[in-house]
Amino acid sequence: MDTSNLPEELELGDRDRRWLARAANEVAEMLKKLAVNEIAKMLEFYNNSLLEPASLYTPLERGEAERIRRLVGAERIERTIIVKTEALIFAPSILGSAGSLDYGTAMYRRFFIRDAWFSVIALNEAYLRSVSELMLRYMLEHEIAQGELYGELAKQGIKSFDREVKRLVHEKARLRAIQQSSITDEEIEEERQLILDLCTRYPVIPTHFASAALFMYLDANMDLAAVKRFGMPSQGQIEEELANADFSAWARSSIELFRLFLKELRKELAMTGAEYGIEIV
Repeated sequence: MDTSNLPEELELGDRDRRWLARAANEVAEMLKKLAVNEIAKMLEFYNNSLLEPASLYTPLERGEAERIRRLVGAERIERTIIVKTEALIFAPSILGSAGSLDYGTAMYRRFFIRDAWFSVIALNEAYLRSVSELMLRYMLEHEIAQGELYGELAKQGIKSFDREVKRLVHEKARLRAIQQSSITDEEIEEERQLILDLCTRYPVIPTHFASAALFMYLDANMDLAAVKRFGMPSQGQIEEELANADFSAWARSSIELFRLFLKELRKELAMTGAEYGIEIV
């Protein structure tokens, strides 16, 4: 799971466009294994998400929030907003070959909105419903550890993270999560298989768009006292500098990239409906 402390890119360009076009090919191959009516439902979800990105996320139910606080300790996440989404995320692989994708059920991000920084973890709701407590603890520990590690790098003055740095952070966070949760290798493999299964049954979206939609969700709910209380001042010189970045412009660019992804996805799926005499794209 690629979950850097800040949005992966505050400047998006041709590299991202080429990557999303390739990713659409892989996602289309997964969708083609579904029934046509299920493909149509997926495309409807993508279309609705493009029109209203903030709708991608919803608050946790009370029981879900209490379960998470019990597993990791309320004090460790007292300044972190946690939300859920129907979608899973994908990103350029930091674990496999350069052309492959990594899929994940959670994402940690930190945004500057209206004069304060907000830390947030977004979780896939199907994973949240079906996973064991041990696996959920492992995943939460992994996200918390990655947030801490990227924060440490930022305090050291490191502004950007290449594939190798992300891989090292991922591995260090994974080892911390194993130690904190006491999960076994067998259970880690079981969790990995669950993620792969969920990716075949629920929408998968690129991290660029998932991050942008999360920023828009927070911005749309910023007037709520329950959200405002999570705001924090900049921590270190890097965050002081990034506080001047145009997060709104970055979010708009990410949404346009998602539009490109959907265009390429529809192109890859164009024949699927015709095979059944049904128009889906």
